[in-house]
Amino acid sequence: MQRFTVPGKGGHMAALNFGRASGPIDIVFLHATGFCALTYRRLLETLGPERRVVAFDLRGHGHSTLPARPGRLTSWHTYADDVIGALKHLSAEGPAPRLIAGHSMGGTVSLLALAREPGLAQALLLIDPAMVPQQLRRLLLLPFAPRVWSRRMPLASGAARRRAQFPASEAVLASYSGRGAFRTWLPGFLEDYVEDGFARRSDGSVALRCAPAWESATFAAQRHDLHAAMRALKAPAHLIMAERGSTSARALPALREHAPAVSFETVPGSTHFIPMERPELVRERMLALL
Repeated sequence: MQRFTVPGKGGHMAALNFGRASGPIDIVFLHATGFCALTYRRLLETLGPERRVVAFDLRGHGHSTLPARPGRLTSWHTYADDVIGALKHLSAEGPAPRLIAGHSMGGTVSLLALAREPGLAQALLLIDPAMVPQQLRRLLLLPFAPRVWSRRMPLASGAARRRAQFPASEAVLASYSGRGAFRTWLPGFLEDYVEDGFARRSDGSVALRCAPAWESATFAAQRHDLHAAMRALKAPAHLIMAERGSTSARALPALREHAPAVSFETVPGSTHFIPMERPELVRERMLALL
């Protein structure tokens, strides 16, 4: 695994390279809200030394330094713009990646980016993408709606109250291990998240790299039109959905209507954290789309 950065406006996007160190990119991976690229190391490093896999830390996450101003975030097109710019930079003198895959927000951002720039990649894998019903998105276009929504949306309000500092990495692991969203994760995933998801301070304490205010703003910023993106999508795509607690389920009927070319799959026994629970299944679906 190698670390590198891609320049952007006002900062850079941090990235991890797995497998082949140079040449055309086979797979691009985008993480979920609040996490970082390294969280998925135990999935991505299994894709083989003969392939080049690049995973980004999105704006406001991990080691990326692009400006993260919560009051200015209204939709996930901000993230899509970053991804489009980074991939154009990396593919300036070579072919486009063969596949973009993303988990939760990362899946939705992948869809938005590829719908706007059809040549950005050849195929798309959506892993329980975070999607709100179209009726709610229309309400959020009203001037006052985002402020009200950010207070009433459970994910956004919960993120705003998230504990941001701990005395040490060991305290984070003790607090998170086997609890809440982390209770179904296979060994190693939580440790990798903590390694890059928290910044170490000189006194040994650690703090979230994705600030609670930015995570909350991300959850609330839902003015992007996913149905329009689905209609515009040209590349072959597959959507993996969780059986329990899916963030795609409420939007699924409309997705089936607007995206007849997209194939759908529900993973039995899974929660929203499919990559951390069933990495071998996600690996198989990635390779099938190459």
